[in-house]
Amino acid sequence: MQILNKAGEVVKDFFRYWNKPSEGNYVANKETIAYSVGGMGVQFIAAIAGQILLQANCLLIGTVYGLKPTDLALLLMINTIFSIVIQPLKSWIIDNTPGNKGKARPWILWLGPPCAILMSLTAYIPLSWSKQTILICVGVLYILMNFIYQFYLGMYTQLVQLLTPNTNERAKIISISSVIYSMAPTITGAIFPLIAKGFDLGQVDQNFYKVIFPLFSFIGCGLGFLAYFGTKERIIVPRRQVQKVKFVDGFVKICKNRYFWINNVATWFAFARGAVTACMMWAYVYMLQNEVIQSVASLVMGTASLVGMVMGPFIIKKTGKKNTVLITDAAIGISMVPLIFYNDNFYVFAAACYIAFWGSAVQIITAPAMSADALDYQQWRTGDRLEGFSQNFAIINSLVAMGTNYIIPFINEYYGLINDYDVLYDEAIRSPMLSALAVLAVIGAVLHGIPYLFWNMTEKDQERMIEDLKRRAHEQNVLDGCADESLLSSHEHLNEGDLLKESVLAGETGSEQASVDNGEDNL
Repeated sequence: MQILNKAGEVVKDFFRYWNKPSEGNYVANKETIAYSVGGMGVQFIAAIAGQILLQANCLLIGTVYGLKPTDLALLLMINTIFSIVIQPLKSWIIDNTPGNKGKARPWILWLGPPCAILMSLTAYIPLSWSKQTILICVGVLYILMNFIYQFYLGMYTQLVQLLTPNTNERAKIISISSVIYSMAPTITGAIFPLIAKGFDLGQVDQNFYKVIFPLFSFIGCGLGFLAYFGTKERIIVPRRQVQKVKFVDGFVKICKNRYFWINNVATWFAFARGAVTACMMWAYVYMLQNEVIQSVASLVMGTASLVGMVMGPFIIKKTGKKNTVLITDAAIGISMVPLIFYNDNFYVFAAACYIAFWGSAVQIITAPAMSADALDYQQWRTGDRLEGFSQNFAIINSLVAMGTNYIIPFINEYYGLINDYDVLYDEAIRSPMLSALAVLAVIGAVLHGIPYLFWNMTEKDQERMIEDLKRRAHEQNVLDGCADESLLSSHEHLNEGDLLKESVLAGETGSEQASVDNGEDNL
């Protein structure tokens, strides 16, 4: 009875704050739902993007088009070079987005349709063409599609950082939205194998992709519009502030932010940590060889993400975001160890991947939340909102990726996978390859966690920075004659000197503190 009463209160609170946020928060439930359902659309597009990878384990690009792993790695390098060249322009555009609709929201509106079109075209390359022609077409379409898709996905992810300055509310919104939008990959994971049964060659039939690519990418594009029309960006800045950031200045400031370094160095090893889970489709097609069981297994595997996203906020509240990352990295690494020795059993393989998917799902919440905290720290230190320039770390990440992208293809070819993917039916070839990938995954999990040992910003630190930013913005608004008392909360406000002395953030030097006291960090 007590459980029912508590559930009833939760439902009442949900509708009580449907049109207005609860006390101390910024976002009403209606807006959270709009962001979340819009995320389902983004994840439908992401599900299609997951079918278009320049990797040997991609059934369309690898098995159907028959391209070699090293050729795909070469295309990936070319894509990386393109990303490096275009990144500065991309970051400048984000921090100088035209119009008054915000930094992230307009891109969700503008990029969805071209993303869906390019994804659809990828499934229609004629198989009668030569391998070289197919390779060129795949490369061109992938470079264009991936640039637009990554831009689109990045802006949706970044939007939650701009909906509220409250770090706990961010985590709550990320958790709710993650639970809702995770239904999209769960649906596609269950439906795709069943749709494939209607085609002669199943999931290695090109006509299968000609159906699912346009269908789900355009459904996703339509749902994604809800994240534009149903949300509002909220940044704590003076009302009359117009930010114009020069590229060099923005890049230098970002490079001095230790928290962006921590986040991005960790991403260098994400490819290795996911070396085995990326092969789940191989396990379905070449190990399990049963579409009906695959459909059920996909639904079960989808619950790993659901459980992780639901548990995420509770783990964060109990241990903090830093420790949550360390705990989940440890879980992922430990789950991969049995696969070094026992990867020929589908159910052992699936159980290990389930734990890894769970850990990755928890980090779906921590990653954007910690990135947002790093942006808040940047604004507190220098007065700049650098959502766009923070993405210039992608240049460094891409340079690292140019080398690491060859590691998994090298393992694939070393164990006998060249361009005949039927060899994966042979356990004598498949099993040692998966063992090597499992070793790589364990190493990746350890290396991914190490940078976070140096993260020393607590949730309390972030809260105090936001209060200080509110005070600064209010003081500037007073000077500008447009004061807004709503910026100030009932909490006692800290001055910059106190915040610098009492915070554990990065241990500023005396000269840095003097510059702050002289007003150089004021908005």
